[in-house]
Amino acid sequence: MMYHDESGISVIIGTLMLILITIIAASGLALMVSGMQKEAMERESHLAAVESENLRIISIDPSGNDTQWGSVNVTIMNLNTADSRITAISLNGVHARNYMAKDASGDLDYYSGYPSCPVVYNFKKRVIVPATSSKEICLNLTEIVINTSDTSEEIDVSGWDDNSTNHTFTPLNQPYTRAMYPNVNYSNEKIFNLTDGYSLVERDNNYTTDNIGTITLLVDGNMTNTSNYIINYTTTRFDTFPPPLSVRRNEPLTIEVITSLINIFKRAFMPPVPLAEVQFETERMVDSGGNVSYRDYLILDASESFDPDGSITEYRWAVWNNSTPIYDYNLTGMKVRPVKLNLSTSHNIEIDLEVRDDTGMVSRLSQRSGNITIL
Repeated sequence: MMYHDESGISVIIGTLMLILITIIAASGLALMVSGMQKEAMERESHLAAVESENLRIISIDPSGNDTQWGSVNVTIMNLNTADSRITAISLNGVHARNYMAKDASGDLDYYSGYPSCPVVYNFKKRVIVPATSSKEICLNLTEIVINTSDTSEEIDVSGWDDNSTNHTFTPLNQPYTRAMYPNVNYSNEKIFNLTDGYSLVERDNNYTTDNIGTITLLVDGNMTNTSNYIINYTTTRFDTFPPPLSVRRNEPLTIEVITSLINIFKRAFMPPVPLAEVQFETERMVDSGGNVSYRDYLILDASESFDPDGSITEYRWAVWNNSTPIYDYNLTGMKVRPVKLNLSTSHNIEIDLEVRDDTGMVSRLSQRSGNITIL
């Protein structure tokens, strides 16, 4: 009787299984190490991008009335070789909900193919500051109003078979309601009845609209499926700051920018300090007949004015004679003589000084210590 010794085969199979397990384990370990190396490289690349991002808020250009600013344009310089994306921007600690921006030529950014549609930026639509270049961001302190009066469309009532039910219509030719301006306020649309001589249809009890522009014609109103209607969006409004931000002209302005890499860049702009001195001078005058007379005049001196964080670049004077403007901030210079002002016939003279610094901040004497008055 013959016996087959299979122990050798078992050893071989066991060895092969061990080798296979070792190979699988080594492959898994290699994949794990490779994944960890990839994550480490991505982490290092991200950290390098964060560290190398370098934005500078170089200047501002505020504008407004005599007491407060209505808008502030902010110029940001990118000193890095890669583009930066702005996630948020704030003014004096209040973040802007929506804002616009200008290109290198000083024109607003517009959507390609839509020259009447400026781009409105926010958290979802982010401004790109090009590498080694600058971008001007426009902050409106009240709201952004875009004229869309050229956008109109007939309301399709062909599917409104039953006048006893409401009819819903979604505009098809409204780029403003789709990709460009998905979150606008549509309270300014107007609907006209073409059948009734282009008469205006009042909103109350006739129709409603939602935040994406869908129109619902109400069964209890005066609109019917036997008339033709057209809808026209007169203006599109965007909230900018919650609520409309009030910033006085003599307040410091602090700009803070947050990028998509979670870097924060911040700069405070201090207004210049206007200081004015009035000097009385007398000049000797000789006429053609040799007669001598003397005339008094004023010298307005702003040389003591200063800027806490830069230098003053403009001096503008305003002078009133008994409430009548002689100079309306159009007398320029650090030290000037108001030649249009005749002291012999003037009464209740008031003098104001406006100074602007190298960052765009403006301040007036009247907003700090008050006008200079000469009775």
